[in-house]
Amino acid sequence: MGIAGWLEESTPDRREVTVCFDRRLVSALIRAQEDLKFAQGAGDGMLEKDPGLAALETDVADLSAQVRARSRTLAFEGIGWGRWRDLIAKNPPDVDQAATFARATQLGYMPHAVENLVYNAATFIPAAIAASCADPGMTVDEATRLLDTLPPGIVERIWTAVLDANLAGASDPFVGPA
Repeated sequence: MGIAGWLEESTPDRREVTVCFDRRLVSALIRAQEDLKFAQGAGDGMLEKDPGLAALETDVADLSAQVRARSRTLAFEGIGWGRWRDLIAKNPPDVDQAATFARATQLGYMPHAVENLVYNAATFIPAAIAASCADPGMTVDEATRLLDTLPPGIVERIWTAVLDANLAGASDPFVGPA
């Protein structure tokens, strides 16, 4: 089989991120887990189990089930080098970003391996998220709203999934000299 056949069998890299969009519910679960951990620590060495501990365990189990039920999975797939390159070209850094980057490089704040600023993060990141979101599908406006709404830790997980889906081939354990 030649290249044409291999390309026909090709499938994109895929990464998934599960998010509970009800952040108050997540906060309630975290609080309940902390209360339970504290209560468990306070009871160390006691012969009898604290009756309030069972109620806390039930709260944590109930909230965990609610968080799982309210969570949604976003699936990101690689869009291929051509589309990725096109997205970069459509989202160049603006003049101020380029100047700031050049000055940071001149002052030695940027590693030598970083040759230049290739995209405007404010526009490229939502565009890349939208283009890579295979399930449930997403527009650039929805991706921008997602970035504006979710906490930085969740945004980082989403962006990492997008990067992994699109750039993971570089770390494929079977890629290399034959």
